[in-house]
Amino acid sequence: MLPRIALARLVSRTGATFGTSVSGYCTAAKDPSFATIQPKKINYERIGIVGVPFDKGQRKKGVGLGPKAIRDAGLIDHIQEISPKLNIKDYGDIQYEALNFNGRKVGNMKKLEHVASCSRNLSHQVTEVLDDDRLCITLGGDHAIAIGSIDGHLHHSKDVAVIWVDAHADLNTNSTSPSGNIHGMPVALLARELCDYWPYIPGMDWQEPIISIKNLAYIGLRSVDPYERAIIEKFGINAFGMREVEKYGIREVMRMALERIDPEGQRSLHVSYDIDSLDVLEAPSTGTSVRGGLTLREGIYIMEEAYGTGRLAAVDLVEVNPAIGTPEDVRRTVEAAVHLLVAACGHSRKGDIADTLDLIQK
Repeated sequence: MLPRIALARLVSRTGATFGTSVSGYCTAAKDPSFATIQPKKINYERIGIVGVPFDKGQRKKGVGLGPKAIRDAGLIDHIQEISPKLNIKDYGDIQYEALNFNGRKVGNMKKLEHVASCSRNLSHQVTEVLDDDRLCITLGGDHAIAIGSIDGHLHHSKDVAVIWVDAHADLNTNSTSPSGNIHGMPVALLARELCDYWPYIPGMDWQEPIISIKNLAYIGLRSVDPYERAIIEKFGINAFGMREVEKYGIREVMRMALERIDPEGQRSLHVSYDIDSLDVLEAPSTGTSVRGGLTLREGIYIMEEAYGTGRLAAVDLVEVNPAIGTPEDVRRTVEAAVHLLVAACGHSRKGDIADTLDLIQK
């Protein structure tokens, strides 16, 4: 695979306009083999859970404890309560060894050797879960893990739409990030329209940006860097911030988001959910909280509607940090995460009655 090419070099040497795809790397991402493919119906009776206790995409310790905290809160038991017919398999946690770059570095991408290694292993695992005909639930860990989870989804189904639920856009590159923390870069790494905005990245040759940014919708934005806003406006990215949630309501926001990223209702759906999309009063134990976020009720609705499409194939739940806040803060945050994931697996707030109908009829 050809390397990512720095945009500035392309402009100076070729006269290409800003954002134009001129490298072979991007040409490969536009291969006709990635044309729309009708996905098979998701088997919601089979669920796979993958833990990613990863914290190297940001600086705060503790987010790697998220998967254990969510499991210990009874996630599997709560999902099983939806129906005894559910077949739930826990694939355990992702293990990896950090790559040795032999002195090769990329400026302003901290802990890249860890991100690259973990993401690659996660990509393989997510593909395996989906190939095993299961809804894939990935527990983070910080949001850098979405590089691997979405890449793995794309290896299973080439035509994927993404709902990115987050207070932040995670759309920076190494040349624009204020911090160099890679958990603020995954969308930019995944989108094919932005592949020329990057230099060559050692350790990431396995990952191709083949998803179109037009197949992604943000929900819950309220802390967006100036560069990120410029990219959102330049490419017309579907972005529903808290202002839009307040203006239209979460029902209409979800309807518009799904209609824009999957107008034909044919794409395999991936929800990448950062717990900081919720208001800090709902989920205080997270590393980059921002006031004025979604209510838990709105967050659950997003998951219910995604499940209701019949095309939800993969869910990430990230940035739960049990090392932040009081024990009550941690309990509230972890419980919120469990509520969201149970909704993504089909729990109805009306009550799960499908398996009690025979008893009622008797």
